[in-house]
Amino acid sequence: MSQPTPPQQPAFVPDALLKFTVQGNIMTSNMVPPSLTIDGYPAPTAMAGTRDIPIMSGRHHLRVHSQWLRSYGHAVIDVDISPGQTVEVFYAPPYHQFADHGSVGLTRQARNGRGAIIGMWVVIGLIFVIPLAVTLTLG
Repeated sequence: MSQPTPPQQPAFVPDALLKFTVQGNIMTSNMVPPSLTIDGYPAPTAMAGTRDIPIMSGRHHLRVHSQWLRSYGHAVIDVDISPGQTVEVFYAPPYHQFADHGSVGLTRQARNGRGAIIGMWVVIGLIFVIPLAVTLTLG
């Protein structure tokens, strides 16, 4: 006597493509890829460059942030994807981990925190230049 076949669950068949791009390169980003969730589920990303993510059509809620010593560069976007469509999303992590907000959008984004990183390098430079100048002047 054969047993009845249980009903099969519908298969996950992606019918669209999300191209997720992390702007910058390995020298201007941190060494850890940003964390991306799509509708609350983790999705793969790269440290820099584009990752193709097959996805179901419809509205999706994307959350992304970077992580080093702390979580930073938070950004959120909702995207609508039609069947067969490819949607590009760009994430620009901030230049440093003390900027809480990153930038995400459907076009290339500006990175946050440029003024603070330039100010930090100026201060570091002055820490070394002033003692050198004093030594050369007095010596």
